[in-house]
Amino acid sequence: MKFFKKKTTTKTFDDFPPIGGLMVSKMVVDKKIKPRFMYREKRIRPEDSGWRIFTGMETDAYLDDPQNSGIYNPSTILAIDPSIETILLKGIGSVYERAGDQSDWYKVTDYKLEDDFMVTHRLTEKWTIQINNLFERKIEDSGDLLYTTGDKSVRLTIWNDANKNKEQLYQEHNNLINNRDQNKAATVNIFDFSDATVFRTGYLIKESDGSKSYDVIYGFSIIDNQVIQIALYFDEPQDQDWAITTWKNIRLLS
Repeated sequence: MKFFKKKTTTKTFDDFPPIGGLMVSKMVVDKKIKPRFMYREKRIRPEDSGWRIFTGMETDAYLDDPQNSGIYNPSTILAIDPSIETILLKGIGSVYERAGDQSDWYKVTDYKLEDDFMVTHRLTEKWTIQINNLFERKIEDSGDLLYTTGDKSVRLTIWNDANKNKEQLYQEHNNLINNRDQNKAATVNIFDFSDATVFRTGYLIKESDGSKSYDVIYGFSIIDNQVIQIALYFDEPQDQDWAITTWKNIRLLS
């Protein structure tokens, strides 16, 4: 009887998405101690992922020495600990910890990051938005304003129509919502958060980019002659409250 040795394949992670470099304690790299604590802060340069990864054994004196950490490609660290593969795709503001090498990772909710605070940005001469400072802001080629952490995003477009008041625009957008093509994406929910000053109407659907599915709320904040369209993208269903609050945080200047 002939026996065959089972072949083992080592994953290289060379095809891991280009998220940028990881700042990692050299205890992980030099001593091959697996990480037990990691967080993703706002990046300090375009090639930076924002991830900071530690074993949990570092002293304050160790961390204070810049020679004790380095910038590494994700594939280098994933070769040491593949368990963080999914976590590395989480967005800015994510904090994860585990008790031991074989323990499950869990999300930490009470660790305060330096940039984790609310800010108010002026959108136009009439509008502001209040949003967490962890969101990165940029103007897209289309002219839309985008805020993103990676797993949560906000896209804003402003439409002007000098010939219609807010009641007309509100009715027009409600008709669009109620009569939209359900074959493209079924409406999951319809929202109305109108008040005496701003009419707000919108809807929730599920979309997919081919690799993952996510929720999207399309909302419209309406005044005379103007509509701000907001698209709020989020990976986790529990982030729906964040999306609605962010939409409501688009306000007229008083």
